[in-house]
Amino acid sequence: MPTDIVGLPDYVERKGSLFLRSNQMYYSRATLNSNWHQAREAEPKDFDINKTDKRNLCKATYERIGDVTDGSLPETTYQDHSAQVFLKEYFTEQQPRKAMIDVSTFAHANLDRDTGAPTRGFGSVLPHHNPDFNKHHLETTQRADYSPPHPYTPASERPPDFTDNSAAYRKCHSQFTDTVDYRRTGWNTWQDESGLYMNSAAKQTVFKPTNTIPERLE
Repeated sequence: MPTDIVGLPDYVERKGSLFLRSNQMYYSRATLNSNWHQAREAEPKDFDINKTDKRNLCKATYERIGDVTDGSLPETTYQDHSAQVFLKEYFTEQQPRKAMIDVSTFAHANLDRDTGAPTRGFGSVLPHHNPDFNKHHLETTQRADYSPPHPYTPASERPPDFTDNSAAYRKCHSQFTDTVDYRRTGWNTWQDESGLYMNSAAKQTVFKPTNTIPERLE
């Protein structure tokens, strides 16, 4: 089998053979030319212009569009837009049905009057919720199964008898020796050298000031 320069096999027959290399001529179905398979893909045709005695260019090859074979045609863009006029009645202002009791007349309605019908359940005039509607069930399995065997009364909580001054014994961040430390309190960035700390008031309460210099002996 001869090959071309690239190395692929050459299936096209040489000149002088019986192979018809014609893409413009139309023969009978028994005669095959180089594009006979393309004509088969277009079948079946509703109107074949090559098989009629008198050509009529007003007829279409197929009496359908795409795969729609029931004879119907889709609406055009104009028909689709024009059909919106039939939707006008859905957008007109309508008078809604008014209820007999609304927010303004609810206070004057006597809903508990005697109508001769049951108040609740089957046959009642007005629907009512069940008496257990929206009832909260707060009992858990742990509390129901593991209840204390003896009556227990927890002791009442009371505040401590003394004032909590534990902050007086805490060491605060020094303003003089810890100036370059990363533990800077507040939003200020300047050096705070006031000497006042958060536990200054607690220290004055716990540690009473004393006279470190003895009185003069006379």
